[in-house]
Amino acid sequence: MARDQFVWSRRRPGRALGRLGWTVFLGASIAIPAWFVFGSEPTRLDEGSLNPLAFVVPLIVGFFALLLVPQTLALVRRPVVAGSNYALTVRPGVTRTLVLPWAQIGEVVAIEVEDEQYLLIRCVPLMARSGDWPRWWDKAHLRAARRGSAIAAAYDLAVPLGDFARHPDDLLGDLARWAPGHVGIVNRI
Repeated sequence: MARDQFVWSRRRPGRALGRLGWTVFLGASIAIPAWFVFGSEPTRLDEGSLNPLAFVVPLIVGFFALLLVPQTLALVRRPVVAGSNYALTVRPGVTRTLVLPWAQIGEVVAIEVEDEQYLLIRCVPLMARSGDWPRWWDKAHLRAARRGSAIAAAYDLAVPLGDFARHPDDLLGDLARWAPGHVGIVNRI
């Protein structure tokens, strides 16, 4: 039975678990001493006004709870690269999954920026877009790649290759078998 699509297999979420663990450790190492210092502060002062020191611990806990939300989402919604004869399906981060028709893709490049490997995708501006178009939320990894390399400024989307199980040469080989001839596939790693 012939397969009509490809899907890159992902690694175990070790990096996302590590970031989550460090965030929990950092939050606990700040919140626990703050609780010892400010935990017994009354909510109201003797004259009846609010005591701002009573809100130090809840603010610290709330701040780190907000920081844990994207870290937890990174465990659940991991990057995806898949494709078929029609389109390349990409989820670069925790936000939405993009379906980019091959007609809208001009070039795909694997590049290394500051010890991180990325798959960069350049979209071709067409008058009538038939698929998704990368928006600001989808470009978080691209912004990180642009800070380290001027080459990344010419692309519309970046996917971290460190989240996938195989070597970038093998991943690009899968991609090249499905991409039409007008899509340039380059390995600069």
